Amino acid sequence: MSEQLLLCSLSQLIIDEIKFSDGTIQRDILGGGGAHAIYGMRIWFPSPESQCIAYLVHAGYDFPPLVIQKLLSLNISLTITFHSTLPSIRGLNTFTTPNHRVFTYQTRPIGTVPADLPTNYLNVRIFHFICTPVRAMQHVNAILQLRDKMLPRPVFVWEPVPDVTNKKCFEQCVEAMKMVDVVSPNHEEAAAFLGLISAEEGDDDGDNDMNKFLDEEILVNMADQFLRYQIGVNGMGCVIIRASYKGALVATKEKKELIPPYWTCTNTTTDNNIISEEKSRIKSNPRVVDVTGAGNSFCGGFAAGLLKSNYDVFEAALYGTVSASYTVEQLGLPRLTIDERTSNECWNGDSYLHHQQQHYQNDIISEDVYDGDENPNVRLSKLRQRVKDKLKERLKEKLRERIKGKLRRKENGMEFYDENSDEVFE
Repeated sequence: MSEQLLLCSLSQLIIDEIKFSDGTIQRDILGGGGAHAIYGMRIWFPSPESQCIAYLVHAGYDFPPLVIQKLLSLNISLTITFHSTLPSIRGLNTFTTPNHRVFTYQTRPIGTVPADLPTNYLNVRIFHFICTPVRAMQHVNAILQLRDKMLPRPVFVWEPVPDVTNKKCFEQCVEAMKMVDVVSPNHEEAAAFLGLISAEEGDDDGDNDMNKFLDEEILVNMADQFLRYQIGVNGMGCVIIRASYKGALVATKEKKELIPPYWTCTNTTTDNNIISEEKSRIKSNPRVVDVTGAGNSFCGGFAAGLLKSNYDVFEAALYGTVSASYTVEQLGLPRLTIDERTSNECWNGDSYLHHQQQHYQNDIISEDVYDGDENPNVRLSKLRQRVKDKLKERLKEKLRERIKGKLRRKENGMEFYDENSDEVFE
């Protein structure tokens, strides 16, 4: 697998400045949607398999040498294009509340287009990009024109940029969706595309209006509106609405599933299905430090998961969720180190123990095998089990409601129902 390029992101690496809602500021943080997506992919391909990931970086005259070292340490198929007369791409991320981020460029961005890519990059199986609908269509057309015509059509994963997610641009979005396989806005962007909120509301300092779009019923309704239009050349694509601390809603014409985040709320209560800012996972879970780039990392992990799961979008979303779980644990990108004792890769201190995968049984990890922090495969297995348990509980609840409804309609008392049981006694 390492001999063939499989994944590529066309999106940017940006040197970030982050202003938090409490007034604190962090500078020179390695970020950008493309970089977060690449790290989200990289978590699932340890070296030397990591060479299957292709990435082009634009570096200005002030590009930090430490960033180059960090990129080289990933051991991916990396191309760095140096611009001696241009500054590096820098951005400002401002959190007006812990759950709402506004991004602005501090320098002029240097975009990557397919013609910039080395020839072998054009032949990967999955492309990821973050851009406008018009640029997405241009990317797809250019890639199909430039790549080897003997290869099958690649998969395109598209994240719309926030500044064009509005009702006026939705017609362009519809046209772009016909050409990509996966479209993934966040809940605010989806609502703005559909005309449910204005751009001004999206930049509001309060979270309350935005939180209503995290309600599962509303997420499903928004996904249905996207699915009314054709996604993918054959109409069999999917929409993934990334929903902050609620996780991600994955929706196809046949099925919809809300995948929970790996790091969940603790001791939270709900008010009309809306979790207040004070009770959000950002403040309730100490493992969540900074959510910048979590959505991009999710999409990168999702792309890797497509390959790992034979293109099952629901299973792939679990990979994306685990990738995001590492992104939120610190400022900037996850830390990759090597365990000197075992020579295994570690992400944020979690050892990647491939050789112990034989201990997996029925997707459940034996707790005595892994002591301490978890590696990505352990997190994946635990998340998969949580999703299964959630589905079982929902099915049980539907059964209870169906039985209760049936008994309420009974007039002769022929059946009796024990509310503590799933059985009906006649």
